[in-house]
Amino acid sequence: MYYLRLYNNKKVSFDDIDYNSNNSLIFITYGQSNSANSGEYGYFVKNEVFQFLLGETFVYEDPSLGVTGSGGSVWGMLGDKLIENGIHEQVVFSNCGWGGRKIEELKEGHYFEYLLNNYNNLIEKFGRVDAILFHQGEANNSKEGVKNYYNDFFEFISNLKDEDINIPVYLSRASLCGESPINNKLTNIQNQLIRDFEMIKEGPNTDLILEKSDRLSDYCHFSLEG
Repeated sequence: MYYLRLYNNKKVSFDDIDYNSNNSLIFITYGQSNSANSGEYGYFVKNEVFQFLLGETFVYEDPSLGVTGSGGSVWGMLGDKLIENGIHEQVVFSNCGWGGRKIEELKEGHYFEYLLNNYNNLIEKFGRVDAILFHQGEANNSKEGVKNYYNDFFEFISNLKDEDINIPVYLSRASLCGESPINNKLTNIQNQLIRDFEMIKEGPNTDLILEKSDRLSDYCHFSLEG
């Protein structure tokens, strides 16, 4: 662990991948705990799914490198689904999320600089990044939390552009967590951001993943089924 991020790359195999730029997807993931290692552990990738950290590429394995938490995450499963559905033959994730963070924390400062550093390393290694996959909202699920969400997310996009990062940001609609029920005001703001900015694309609405079997006992983080 390094500043609570998992950097233990001894647990995974180094893999200098046979990279094919025409058949690969390169993603940065960002957000709070459901973008990190806070889900149910137990999924193992079946295809050419990789993770990237500090200039090196590794076989993807949970708990994934570079983020907080010690459980599982959605990204290995997503990588397999993209490959199995014929979208591409390889998927690389650089995971940058941090559990419990609000949008006003993620838009700038240490968390943003960490994302920026990983972006630059990916550009140096692979020559491109295809998108940022963004899952966050649960920490802003309150009357106060939604008040400036639109403007804070706009600042996040502006800060990306100031660094010449003009790739799609796939924004999930997310608010459900534990005792905090679905917050339609928050997800409406997320929908408005998708409508208002060409750079912001429609990600999944994970508030629809709400069966008890889809979540762990905290009714916040995803089970393997979820």
